Amino acid sequence: MHVFITGGLGFVGRRLSRALLDAGHEVTASGRSKTVRTIDHSQFQYVAADTTQEGPWQETAKKADAAVNLAGVSIFSYWTESHKQRMVDSRILTTRNLVDALLDGNAKVLCSTSAVGYYGHPRDEKLTEEHPPGDDFLARLAGTQNTVYTPFTHRFNVY
Repeated sequence: MHVFITGGLGFVGRRLSRALLDAGHEVTASGRSKTVRTIDHSQFQYVAADTTQEGPWQETAKKADAAVNLAGVSIFSYWTESHKQRMVDSRILTTRNLVDALLDGNAKVLCSTSAVGYYGHPRDEKLTEEHPPGDDFLARLAGTQNTVYTPFTHRFNVY
């Protein structure tokens, strides 16, 4: 299986890429850096791209059998207004561009990260899927990102 991973050499992405390669899959990872330490493997390809923008990277994504969306600027920084906007853009615009590419492509599977931040700060409560979303910045960001998948999920009658 050919898997396209946004953020495929990030904190989680590098480990996932390696695990998929070890399991015999072909992996294409995208990331912002033009100079990054890639994975030395015959079935690994790296595409440097600003995934917040439409571009040639989408043609590569279209060819994949599955996609994993791990892209997002780190939340571990000072939350200036400009950094918060980069956090939003790196998630929402990338997700929208990835979904647009996949709608015309081969992928039948799209896995994406969100965050437990979706639930706000419930303290010691046990969280379930039925738990309502929070109302802080991260909760709104995760909730907005989740709505961007609708065209892809409707394609396969998943709701």
